[in-house]
Amino acid sequence: MALTLGIRFPPIQNPAEIGEAAAQCERAGFDAVWMTDTPLLAGRWGDPYVCLALVAARTKQLRLGTAVTNPYMRHFPAVAGACASLHDLSGGRFILGLGAGASAARELGFPLGKLGRLREFTRALRCLLREGACEIDGRPKELAQPRDVPVYVAAMGPNTIEFAGAEGDGVILQVGANRKTLAWAMDLLRTGAEKAGRDVSEIDIVVSAQCAVDQDRKTAIRRVRHLIGIYFYLAPHILKIAGLPGKRTPVNTSVYPDLTHALDLDEAARATEFIPDEVVESLGLIGSPDEWVDQLLMMEDVGVNHVQLRGPESFSLPAIEIDFCRDEIIPRLLKAQRGAR
Repeated sequence: MALTLGIRFPPIQNPAEIGEAAAQCERAGFDAVWMTDTPLLAGRWGDPYVCLALVAARTKQLRLGTAVTNPYMRHFPAVAGACASLHDLSGGRFILGLGAGASAARELGFPLGKLGRLREFTRALRCLLREGACEIDGRPKELAQPRDVPVYVAAMGPNTIEFAGAEGDGVILQVGANRKTLAWAMDLLRTGAEKAGRDVSEIDIVVSAQCAVDQDRKTAIRRVRHLIGIYFYLAPHILKIAGLPGKRTPVNTSVYPDLTHALDLDEAARATEFIPDEVVESLGLIGSPDEWVDQLLMMEDVGVNHVQLRGPESFSLPAIEIDFCRDEIIPRLLKAQRGAR
């Protein structure tokens, strides 16, 4: 399967504008648009499911998904009902991306989400959507007309990656765009799949790649550095696996609303000046168009099916990234893939 590209949207604009931006993505050759789900983040994010309904209405083939919903922000029936509606509206193009909960959990005053709750939520949703009935929290739920909605598990730690291999229809890996960390994650996915009697080829493997577009390399590094900060305060094991310098670092709580969704990118850049350029270049996706394509082809070679691009901005649509991929990356990637065949 040839690697495809998707792009992460925040629900920040008028939904009609998001629908038009998604239509542009479809015309540019993107495979998917992924919508974040932390309503009222910094008082600016809206509802992703409303926005995805407009995406479905304005596109014909583009896949659409959440990146990601979690068991804390939304009750189980609300998630299941939204899945059914978007499946029907889009003609089966909707993907539910589901994670344990990070920024969304913090917004509600919870600590970081737990794998146990993610596991319960995932199992119950897959059962309900496929079989029309399930039980969760001791209560039965039913869906008169089952739908084939794929559930993708967002994963960064080893236990969650292995769980995704065992029970997810897909996985959204948050381990960096790095050959060593991706190979490590692929081994865990295979282990989880084998324990469940599955083949890893049954799992759609997505990588969430932090990226920045700028002709000046130093500027690109500075713009995306705060996104790489997640590996320092939440996943230092990724640094170790990649053979990169760094250790667990306390979150800089002064950045509003949080470091990886910074409203002020200059403030976020200052807060993460301690991160070496080497780390950003190794885990992020930056550089010339040829460097981007080389890194994308590396991910394809490792076994990745789809790359979900995450640009530095959390409070505007990724117009720069869309144009760059339309004009520079997608044509080069397709040419390279045709040449390989």
